[in-house]
Amino acid sequence: MRPRFRLKLRTSVILMLFTTVLVTLIVVGSGILAIVLPRVTAENEHEVQSAAQEIAARIELYLHDLETHLQLVGNLYGELTPALLEQELGLALEPLLSAIYIVDDNGRLAAIATDGPTLARTSELLGIDLSAHPFYRDVMKSEKPIWSDKHISAVTGRVTLGLAVPLMHSQGVVIAELPLEKLLQISRVTKGRRSLDHWIIDRRGEIVSDTLESRLGKINVAHLPIVEAGLARRPTPQHMTFDGTNYHAAAAYSEILGWLFVARMPSGLKNPRVREVVFIILAAISGSALVGLLLAPLWSRWITSPLIAVTQRAHRIAGGKQPESWPHSGISEIETLSSDLAQMAQAIAQREEDLRRLNDELEARVTQRTAELNETNAELTEAMAAVRRAQSELIRSEKLAALGRLVAGLAHEMNTPLGNGRLAATTLSEKLVTFEAALADGLRRTQLDRFVEGVRATVEIVDLNLGRVGNLVSSLRDVAADRTTSRRRHFRLKEVVDEVLITLSPMLKRHGARAEVVLDVDDELTLDSYPGELGQVLTNLIENCVTHAFRDMTTGHIRIVVSADGPEHVAVHLRDNGAGMPEDVARRAFDPFYTTAMGRGGTGLGLFIVHNAVTNVLAGTITLASDPGKGTSFDLRIPTIAPTAGANHRVLES
Repeated sequence: MRPRFRLKLRTSVILMLFTTVLVTLIVVGSGILAIVLPRVTAENEHEVQSAAQEIAARIELYLHDLETHLQLVGNLYGELTPALLEQELGLALEPLLSAIYIVDDNGRLAAIATDGPTLARTSELLGIDLSAHPFYRDVMKSEKPIWSDKHISAVTGRVTLGLAVPLMHSQGVVIAELPLEKLLQISRVTKGRRSLDHWIIDRRGEIVSDTLESRLGKINVAHLPIVEAGLARRPTPQHMTFDGTNYHAAAAYSEILGWLFVARMPSGLKNPRVREVVFIILAAISGSALVGLLLAPLWSRWITSPLIAVTQRAHRIAGGKQPESWPHSGISEIETLSSDLAQMAQAIAQREEDLRRLNDELEARVTQRTAELNETNAELTEAMAAVRRAQSELIRSEKLAALGRLVAGLAHEMNTPLGNGRLAATTLSEKLVTFEAALADGLRRTQLDRFVEGVRATVEIVDLNLGRVGNLVSSLRDVAADRTTSRRRHFRLKEVVDEVLITLSPMLKRHGARAEVVLDVDDELTLDSYPGELGQVLTNLIENCVTHAFRDMTTGHIRIVVSADGPEHVAVHLRDNGAGMPEDVARRAFDPFYTTAMGRGGTGLGLFIVHNAVTNVLAGTITLASDPGKGTSFDLRIPTIAPTAGANHRVLES
């Protein structure tokens, strides 16, 4: 089958080169991605883990320093005058703090320093009562430094975080306030990469510090699995999803502050490093593909040009023309191909010349052989006609012989009843003469009774014998009519078998000591076929058994079994217990003119006629199986309704 489309060689080479480069780059690029992306992912996960721990460490360090600083400031309380203490607090106020103040043991604001308020505002704050503030009360109860959650400062009014350190001897508390935006400045120091963000989350799950300032103090993330696990001090997952974005994430919990530090970095293509790797590989593939697309035509031209020239010259050779020259190539295989084709072209030219010479010689030989074949064919035709004439004569002889055997048997069979009838008629005639004489002399009663009794007996004998003759004639008439006309009709199979046996009864009686036929026929079997041909088949098979199978035997047994073989066929099984056939005889049994009784009346046409009648007229099949010394069996399979074509197609006459 020819392909639906074809490509030129150069196009095929270009596609091959380009596809090879592209597929190679895709495979290599995929392999690089498969190796690099897991490494980038592992590095990102390690980086966010380190960042979370670093943020926690830095914040803890800063707040620890602030706590130490406040303790030093608190130690000055009670040793300095209020003016000097306030001056000292101003010096202690760091750039990141919004306020630092001291509350005495009565909860009154004793000193304060803020990041730039006026003196009037400071004077207003001094002396205010902070004893009810929860933060103050918690510190006084715990007597240890405490960091507050996010709250609004009672002093500055800002959203802030507070660190409270108790003074010595329960003299009060020194408090420093750290605005959320100031805490963000501390956390920004740890941000080494633009794609790395982090949260500082208090005990309630609210974001205290966020690298995205727009979210600062506005979002509670306690519902996130990483936050829940971190605040519960359980192992945290390495990934999280927030605002529809997937992140590599890590959390570090501060035991000192009770805060959770969460570092996060976008994963997948939203991660800059992943995008960078993918972009580099795609750029390499695209660039290489572009270069390959530009170089492939040039390379393919160098490869295909000499090959195309060789193909063109080969096409000229196919058209019966010899090329003048053959191309050369820097590719050894193409150079070898060109050289070989040149030699092949010369060889083809030489062989064409030889073929022309041989063709002339062959034509002369063909003319001579044709004449010889015509002469031989005429002889064979004449011989075949002679063979056919001989075959017709042999078949006619076989039929005449069978007819002679049939007539002889019938004559022998009819001779007895006809002789008995004639004898009875003669006896009756004599009794009539005696009766007439007695009647003239005077008839007595006893003579009349004897005459009547003799006449009755004689009539019974005549009737019995004439009946036997009538049955034989009737059977002969039916069989002869079927076999001579080959008419098709509906018939009961058992009736045909019985008629055949009646016809063959004279022959069987002559061989009564060695031929016995046993029937097993279904009475209900009916056929729409040719009873004449079926009778001829059974007759030939039985005669074959008597003639050949029982030739050297004192007794013989033939069993005929007829039964239905499915809804449309009848099986006829005929078996004898005779001498059987050797394998070579059984193989040729149905061949015409083959016989083992040559010279003893055998013609070799009996089973040949059987085979033709079964296969060509009855449209059935016949098989033979024989076991030397044990007998022979014939199996026939005949359709219950003979094909219509069989009515007009007969190989042999019955």
